[in-house]
Amino acid sequence: MFVVPHEVYAAYETIARNRIPRDPNDWFTVALALTLEAAIWTSDNDFLGCGVATWTTDTLLTHLATLNK
Repeated sequence: MFVVPHEVYAAYETIARNRIPRDPNDWFTVALALTLEAAIWTSDNDFLGCGVATWTTDTLLTHLATLNK
């Protein structure tokens, strides 16, 4: 497991908190995704509409399978 220090994504805290009002405890995941310009791999619907791409395991596996064709 890799722990990212808060200082790395702290600049996005306010933005992330505003983007995920249904579960304020998940703000750090959104902040880190914004910092890294990355998507979020989750089955938690609270992330839908947060302005960051989200992937479920099923959609990720389907997408990866199409890349191998």
